[in-house]
Amino acid sequence: MRVPLAEDLAIADEPRTSEGLAADRALLDDIASWMRDERAYSIGAPVNLDIDYRHLAPFLAVHGNNAGSPCGTSEYRLHTKHFERAVVDFFAILAGAPSGAAFGYVTNGGTESNLFGAFVGRERHPDAVLYASSDVHYSVPKIARLLRMELATVPTDRHGAMDPRALESACRANRHRGAVVVATIGSTGRGAVDDLPAVHAALADAGVERTHLHADAAFGGPLAALGPSPRPWGFADGADSIAISGHKMLGCPVPCGIVLARPEHVDNIREQGAAVGADDDTIGGSRDALSPVLLWHELRRLGRQGMVDRVHECLRIAEYAAERLERRGRHPEHPAGTNTVLFDAPSQAMCERWHLFQVDGRAHLVTMPHVTEDHIDRLCAELGDPPTDG
Repeated sequence: MRVPLAEDLAIADEPRTSEGLAADRALLDDIASWMRDERAYSIGAPVNLDIDYRHLAPFLAVHGNNAGSPCGTSEYRLHTKHFERAVVDFFAILAGAPSGAAFGYVTNGGTESNLFGAFVGRERHPDAVLYASSDVHYSVPKIARLLRMELATVPTDRHGAMDPRALESACRANRHRGAVVVATIGSTGRGAVDDLPAVHAALADAGVERTHLHADAAFGGPLAALGPSPRPWGFADGADSIAISGHKMLGCPVPCGIVLARPEHVDNIREQGAAVGADDDTIGGSRDALSPVLLWHELRRLGRQGMVDRVHECLRIAEYAAERLERRGRHPEHPAGTNTVLFDAPSQAMCERWHLFQVDGRAHLVTMPHVTEDHIDRLCAELGDPPTDG
């Protein structure tokens, strides 16, 4: 479809005529239809497009605002904090916390969740160094700047996970300072998972006593928790705060996330009654009240077993993709326990058509819930026969 030009979208001084409003609605319908059609080719971004929340449109006719803390209520009564708490409780239990034993709220995405985790860690240990792997999410260096924290970048091993011995070495030079460590549970590039027990051991071996471990599990949390071979990632594995995405494995039409933390640590940032009659213990002031309803609705529809089935199917499709790409001579790499498949990148035009991200000449395929065997078959058909020697 034709991308609207700036002059097509310009907002005039005078109100729009009825004919103009009809044209605008047609334009918006066309763009929405195009975006839905693109699901047939979107296999590179870690976003679940198998969603349809149009029956919840009545929530678009009211301003909902979850101002301040998710706990309790506020003076603004049009909120959905009761739904938000149900969503938080589901993910807290998934992350190994007993019911009601973790603080959490619905954020506007992974960056806010990571910022919250690092902020809580910095307030616990004001002199802390922020440690993260070289494959950490792009938000973390920005967060270090926002919080005025010294950032120490730790090399990764050949699988893309943080090297525990390199972390120990980096911490030894600052062993009398606090340490806030961001552990990546599912890197966006390769789906790599940092080893939480090894991170804890490295901190102990380096002699660092004041620590805060934030698990950035936005991408890989559900895979680590619900895959056939669960991996350490949550509170039971030593995490102090955790970021989980709402628009990835679960699915939401707007970016959102869930952040969790040990309640005693959140006391360090809480301002009593500061936000329209509610405590202020989140990053945002006014907060989105729609995402909690969408996430709650999908979780109620699926249940825990539905999430398990979804994760296992994504992993199965990833294995199928790796097998088919191998036959096409594309040298696929499928890290165990991930829904990420890297392979020799095709042409730029084909990468754009299939929404494939590229890193160092390798294309990045992610089998999210909307990706089926048909997607993989059509991709491989376009790739053609494997190259021949000579």
